[in-house]
Formats: sequence, C-alpha cells, structure tokens
Amino acid sequence: MAAQVLRKGQAIVWIPPRAIGERAFATEPVLLAMLPVAVTDKVGGGATPGGLAVTVFGSASTARYVRVSLDALPVLKTATLIFDARDVNLLQAVVPALSGARLQQALPNIVEEALLQDPQSCAFAVGPRVGNEGRRLVAAIDSGWLEFVIGAFERRGVVVQAAWPAQLALPVGADRTALACLNDGLVLRTGTVDGIGWGASSDPDFRAEAIVTLLANAGTPSAPFATPSAEPAAVAANDGGAVVGLAERELPAEPPRLKRRLAVFVEDPSWQTPVLKAAARAGFEADIRALPFPLPATIDLLSARRGNAAGRWLADIDWRAWRIPLGLAAASVAVGLVALNLHWGMLAQERSDLKAQAEQRFRQAFPKSQVVVDPLLQMQREVAALRTRAGQAGPEDFVPLLTRFAQALGGQAADSMGSVEYRDGRLRVRFQPGFYEARSVRDILIRDCQRQGLSVKFDGEREPTATVALLR
Repeated sequence: MAAQVLRKGQAIVWIPPRAIGERAFATEPVLLAMLPVAVTDKVGGGATPGGLAVTVFGSASTARYVRVSLDALPVLKTATLIFDARDVNLLQAVVPALSGARLQQALPNIVEEALLQDPQSCAFAVGPRVGNEGRRLVAAIDSGWLEFVIGAFERRGVVVQAAWPAQLALPVGADRTALACLNDGLVLRTGTVDGIGWGASSDPDFRAEAIVTLLANAGTPSAPFATPSAEPAAVAANDGGAVVGLAERELPAEPPRLKRRLAVFVEDPSWQTPVLKAAARAGFEADIRALPFPLPATIDLLSARRGNAAGRWLADIDWRAWRIPLGLAAASVAVGLVALNLHWGMLAQERSDLKAQAEQRFRQAFPKSQVVVDPLLQMQREVAALRTRAGQAGPEDFVPLLTRFAQALGGQAADSMGSVEYRDGRLRVRFQPGFYEARSVRDILIRDCQRQGLSVKFDGEREPTATVALLR
C-alpha cells in the first residue's frame, strides 16, 4: 500500500485488543480506521474526537482517522490491519533452515518457553534476521483471534493485504523509540524489531502511572526514563506547533539532567494530560503528535497464513460433492486420448496407401526399375534422363535457369552480373561491385526470384556471390 496516499476503496485499520473486539467487533465503533477524506464524509461514525487530521508528507488532507464499527465501514477493496500490541508477542529465536508447513510445525517447540499461552493455539510469523547469531524475529498471535478478524473483513469482500503488529508500525526518530496511546492502551516501540503493549484504562491518573511503569520496565537503550529531572517537562505538540503546557507536578530539586525527547502519538486529546503527568514524573520531554500514518512493519502476520493456504484450501474441499464432475472430466480425457490415437492410426494408414500408389505408378511408368526406395525422387531423375536423351532442356538446365534469373534481375541483368558458373543444377553468380550490397536491395531480389520459382542464397552479408537454384 502506498505510504503517502490512500485512495478510494483502501483503508488502514487499527484493530482493538481482543478483550474489546470480541464483544462488539461488528456493531460498535471500536475500529480506528484511516480512510480517504472523501470517504470519511460518508462514514456514520464521524471523526476521531478532536478532529485529528493525519499529516502525510506535508499534506493534511490525504486521510483521516475515524471511529467506526465493522458494519459501518464504507465499501472497501483492500485493507491493511494493525493488531494491538497487547495481542502480539515479539520474540527472537534461532530458527532452523526450514520452510512452509515444516517450519510452522517446529516453531511452537522453539518458542514454547517464551510464551505464557499454549503455543499450539498461536499463529507464528517469521521476520528478518536479528544480529549475527542466526536469530530471527518471530511474532506470535492467537490463531483464533487472527482468523476471526481477517475472516470478518473477507466475508465483506475486503482483501486483507497485510497484518502488522502495532509496535512495529510506529515511525521512530533517531533513538528508534516511539510511544502511541490508543484503545485505552499503550504501544511502545523500542527498536527496529522490538516493542511492547501495555494496558492503561481510561482514568487519567492510571494512564499516567501506566506510561511511567511501561517506560521504566521497557529497558530502552537510551537514558533511563525513571530518573526525574529538576525541571518540569515542557511538551511540544505537533498540532500547529503550539506549546501545550507544563507538567502539573513540581519535582524535587536535583542536578539538571539532559532530558530525552520522546515522540508520543495520541489517539485523541484526552491523552494529553496523562502524557504531561508521565513526562513530569519520568523526566522526559514529550513531543505529542496525532496518530501517524503507519509504516510498513518488518513482519507480516499473514505470512504463516499464506504459507499453508493451499493446504487449508485442499482440506476444506468436500471431495464427495466433486465425485461426479471429476469423473466426467476423467472420462472426457480418456475419450480424447482414444480419439487422438484413432486419428493418428487413420493418418498413418493413409500415408501408407499414398506411398503404395506412388510406387505402383512409378513401376507402371518405368517397368525396368527393379528397386523402388523413393518413388517421387526416382521419377524426377528418370524424367530428367529422358529429357536429356531427347535433347530437351529441363528447368534445372543452364539456359532455362539463367533465363529465369535474368527475368528476376530485370533491367540490371546485364550490368549487375560479373560472372556465372553452372554446376549440378545451380548457378553461382558473382555480382559487380556496388550491386546488391545493401540488405534491403537483396531482399527485393529474393522476392523477385521467388516469383520466378527460384531461390537465392547469398554467401554472406558482404559477399558479392550468391547461389541460384529452383525453388523446392
């Protein structure tokens, strides 16, 4: 999907956590969908609170987020789904050199110790290599939830192009860290292949506490978040460039520390106050922005689903219902093969009859010939011999052959030919310099000779000699 523009019939949909989605996935506005502005005008759910428009590479009118139910979505051709970070576990494991179904069978045993739920109930997607130790990124999601969500869209005729973990769809800055606040939860990206999800509820104080706890336990490589700063945290909002405000809490005096700037993407303005409180407590500077246009994740949750799609399709077929059509198809193939063999046999018999008739005619015309191998060729030779004994010239003799060639040359016959040799029913003609050197002129001569029943073959692109014979 294009990164700059969403066209009619396209959408990017943030899926709520499983706990919310299963209750009211279809009928309540729990989906956060990015749609073209022209489409959002017709969506009953309306825009996200606060009217946060998405700025995509300098354009503020490309798309807009709306809260909408699955039933209220406009008619879509394609959709990219972003699953909540709380429902996707990102792991790193040494994956054997397997593929397809064998890899899917091995993955549950490989990552079993890193999962809290039964690995047999999970769907696994394998991403790129991580580091130099042969480890690879592995994403685990409940297979029932994955199929439930994708099936809900596919039953409405929507082609799901990709399914990304939310923690890997956030754009990051130079420190490769970003925080998103949506669906009463948190999404923290801590690197190219790392991220975590966290619950936050709807209470502002609890949200602030959740942000601080998440950052303190994330183990990010930069300066620690849990160490307070001596100054309240100023927060720059990326909504018109205005300064939102200062933190509401005064902090104990401490030696000044370099604050870490953290990009914080919020779903709606209700997250602003909790983010400010968390920034003051954790000692970071928050760059509050609207929820962004997602970046293509380094792993696609559909990869495992696509890998065994053929197997699932074959397994779902009711072969009993196909017994009659398959039987008719097999019978048609058998009848076709029998008919083809019968036709080949008839042609072979016809060929034998024609050869026998030609041999009979040759023996009638030339009874003295004892051995008949090729009746047509032998008849041509006997006719030529009779013509020679009678003193008549044949078409392959020098004079008739040269006469035809001269007719093909036309008015250039006398000037163009330098020398002519005759041998075995063929003419060897050497042309004068400057004649028939160009490819186009030679092609014209070849066509004119064909009209006279002759074939002309030049010795080479630059050779002035050619062989002239009767056209067979």
